[in-house]
Amino acid sequence: MQIKRFEGKDVKAVLQKVREEFGPEAILLSIKKLKPASSLLGAFCNSLVEVIAAVDRDQRTPKNPSLSPPFPLNQVRDQEWEEALFLKRILSAGFHSEFIDGFLEDLKHSQKDLSGSHLLEVYQGFLQWKLMASIEVLTPRFDQKRIWSFIGPTGVGKTTTMVKLAAQWSFSLTPKIILITIDTYRIGAIEQLSTYANILKLPIEVAHRPEDLRKIINKWEDRDIFLIDTPGRSPNQTDQIEELKEFLTVCPNIENHLVLSATTKDPDLGRIIHRFSLLPIESYIFTKIDETNQFVPLFNQLFLHKRPITYLTNGQRVPEDIEIATKGKVANLVLNSISWN
Repeated sequence: MQIKRFEGKDVKAVLQKVREEFGPEAILLSIKKLKPASSLLGAFCNSLVEVIAAVDRDQRTPKNPSLSPPFPLNQVRDQEWEEALFLKRILSAGFHSEFIDGFLEDLKHSQKDLSGSHLLEVYQGFLQWKLMASIEVLTPRFDQKRIWSFIGPTGVGKTTTMVKLAAQWSFSLTPKIILITIDTYRIGAIEQLSTYANILKLPIEVAHRPEDLRKIINKWEDRDIFLIDTPGRSPNQTDQIEELKEFLTVCPNIENHLVLSATTKDPDLGRIIHRFSLLPIESYIFTKIDETNQFVPLFNQLFLHKRPITYLTNGQRVPEDIEIATKGKVANLVLNSISWN
């Protein structure tokens, strides 16, 4: 994490400097006024404003200037009132108790370093930092052959997500991609994927049995990327997930990516993840982030299960509506979903 000191004539001007250099994922650590130097010139100068800001430079993707800041500028408020408002909001936001306990303990030990006339923004910056530190992201790498399967409950957008990635990767990485489906249950599933395969000019194979999948992978050994579509499975039907496991263990190189809807309620998300953990899960992909403004449940699952997130999808357009997940993006979604007024 990179930390830097900024100065200017007022808060607005300094924050503009911060955002120009660090982008919207900047974290405000402190804001305070500086007294002018005790000189004849200083007697006629206005006080300066100092801001200490930080940014997570571990992310491999460039900052996106189109993302809005995680919180707006506010008028100067009474310090105790701002602190009480901040605590009230995060305690009622729905964070898991384990995260809240750890955050409040860290806040208690760090309060002496968190100061400034805009205390609410400073505390929000500290929360953003802790949110980012509490989750993992996984930037996909293709330095070797990859076999990705997309698993999850019905209706979360597994097929559409897979096709979006196939379209992007066939243009930017390699044309040597094959689409495979083992979804022989849903009416029209094979036809839907075949239509996309024809548009993208990619081969498609159907595996009716686990042995079929093994043969397909061996047959297309010259491919760089294998993408496997799977049928939606109910978390209440363990036998269905066991059946899925028979397919996805025929090759040790298959990486299972659990596709989840951001609109799903917190307890249901936890139950789905628990049941699908019968399979080794490489990462989470969250869909439908454009259909909700509540992202604390998403964060809770990332925090509790300590598995990385790779992608976020925000619409039905192929291939546009998908983006690589970053710590800053997830933290901003969570912060923007909290009412700070």
